[in-house]
Amino acid sequence: MRFNTKLILSLLLTVAPSTLAAVNGKCSSGKKGICIATGTCSKYGGSTSNGYCPSDPNNIKCCSNIPCKYNGKSGSCMFTSECSGSTVSGLCPGGSNFKCCLSSGVTTSNVCKKAANAASYARSRAKSKSISKCAAYVADALQKAGFSFKRQGSAYMYHTNGILKGIGFKEISKQTPKKGDIAVEEKTSSHVHGHIQIYDGSNWVSDFVQKSVNVHSKNAGKIHYYRCK
Repeated sequence: MRFNTKLILSLLLTVAPSTLAAVNGKCSSGKKGICIATGTCSKYGGSTSNGYCPSDPNNIKCCSNIPCKYNGKSGSCMFTSECSGSTVSGLCPGGSNFKCCLSSGVTTSNVCKKAANAASYARSRAKSKSISKCAAYVADALQKAGFSFKRQGSAYMYHTNGILKGIGFKEISKQTPKKGDIAVEEKTSSHVHGHIQIYDGSNWVSDFVQKSVNVHSKNAGKIHYYRCK
């Protein structure tokens, strides 16, 4: 029996590549990741693995565990077909089908848990009367709970400088408070530092346990309310 060598070679060239990885494609053998240049992988903070991109040049390897961040939320770069959350473009290497995957449920849960912990910590340190250190006490509580931010000189600045939004809170309309909510009062000529407070589930707390969200009976500034996302 005579074999058609050219035909066999042609079939091999046609079939083989489909079983192997390709640049910007998925890694082979079920390995999670994308086949990209090792330098690009390092630039984006990922980790490389050998042997999962066999059809590519030596500098192309499987890159996985690539972190990404959007609007204060942390995520991971992956193929859109593998993401069960929301995706954001422009934050990851590779093609248009490889994006930053954000799991909103997990992120929200973490922020709210930390907000609740901050409220509990604030209550544990609160005095019976004000000692004029509301900003310091609330900032201490937030940082103790794991939030990272630059401390501000005055209470009102946590609103005006976007600090609360930057750590995962969103501004809301006035409504029945929930544990972990934060309220910031704008400064006025009578109250130059404004005021900041956090709700512990029963009371608004700052450097003392308050009777209400309104600590200034006269010349009070507008109050802005924040809640974890």
